Parts: sequence; structure tokens; C-alpha cells
Amino acid sequence: MRNDPTQPVTARPIQVTAFVDWNAQLHNARAFDADPRTRAKRTLEKTARVIGRSLARHAPDRFHVGLRLYHGWYKGWERTENFRAMISTASETDFSVLAQTPNVVCSPEVQYGHTLLSALPERTHTRPPIHLPNTLRRQAKNAPRTEKMVDTALAADLLEWARRGPNEWALVLSEDDDVVPPLFTAEAWIRPHGGRAFIVRASRPDGFLKLDGLLMDMNG
Repeated sequence: MRNDPTQPVTARPIQVTAFVDWNAQLHNARAFDADPRTRAKRTLEKTARVIGRSLARHAPDRFHVGLRLYHGWYKGWERTENFRAMISTASETDFSVLAQTPNVVCSPEVQYGHTLLSALPERTHTRPPIHLPNTLRRQAKNAPRTEKMVDTALAADLLEWARRGPNEWALVLSEDDDVVPPLFTAEAWIRPHGGRAFIVRASRPDGFLKLDGLLMDMNG
């Protein structure tokens, strides 16, 4: 059946990948003092609202958002308490209304940064089937556990994303200037093809970096 030429054509949603520094969003959601399930729920909801507000500025365009969350999800080979809580929370969430913005829908297929967008098959472990275990570890005996390989995983994935889908959009939710160099490179690769990339953050830039057209204020 042919389309009715008298009816308006609805443009397909713009595909967006949100690269989320989860530790930064835990701070922004003020969720560290909560139990793991409450922490995951509160942070996921706030992150989705921020994404919704950021993209709403570009209405009437519609957006379909895929979430990639970067954090120290594995302690050795073991899923952390935060990761178990996040998986459970995601399974119980209605993603169709999570962004609370009519023109923005988040995909329920949440992805995690311990499995990279691109790596050779032999770099994937069998159990668990991931590239990057032990992303939460001690640097010295009796030292507190800290994240490792998380920022660089986000940077690597951002560049691979730019290579794969140059006409799509990216949102990088991070307070860390370490994401700026790969963001500049991704922008240079995708702009000639109609793609766009932004950094979404709550903290104010220090003025040394030229972020005009890239920066979205999380609080604005």
C-alpha cells in the first residue's frame, strides 16, 4: 500500500548514544549515601531526566537514546553490588517514559562499558563474556578500591561510535576533562556527515577549553 501523500511524513527519530560516567552521575544525584537499589534507581532516573531536558532543546526532532554506562562494575571476576543493583533496577524500569520528555525515548537495552564496542574476539573472556574485568580494584594493600580503565573505555567507545555511525548524535555525561580530547576528535569525524556530539555536565568549564557548541549545562 502506498503512503497517502496528503498525510505529513513523520521523520525517523535521531539515534543518540549516551556515554555516561556513572560515578559522576552518582555524585550529581547525591545518591552515595543510599542503599544500592535506591542509589541505582535515583541515579538512573536523574540521568534520564537530564538527557531528556538536554535533547528537548532540539524539538521538534525526536530521539531514540541508547545508554552506555561506565563504572567499576567488576571486582576481579565478580559483579559488584552496584552492578547487581543496576541490572535489577533496569529490569524493573519503564524506559518508554524514563526521560519524561515526549520527544525522547530511552532504549531498555542498557549497555555497560566493560564490553567495548570494538575489540578482537580473542580479547573477550568466556565467563563472564566481557573485555574488561577488575575495573574496581585496590592499587595497594589495604588501600580503598578505585576505578581503573573506566575513562579510557569511554574514550575508546566514543571514537569507535564516531567511526561507525557518523550521522548520529552522542551525549557524553561526564565532569572529567579527560573526555574532551576524544570528544573533539569524534566531532571532527562526524560533523561532515551530519552527526553531532555534546558534553553534558554540571560543573562549569575553567575557560581554557573551547567548548562552544559542544557544552550542555546539566542545570540549565
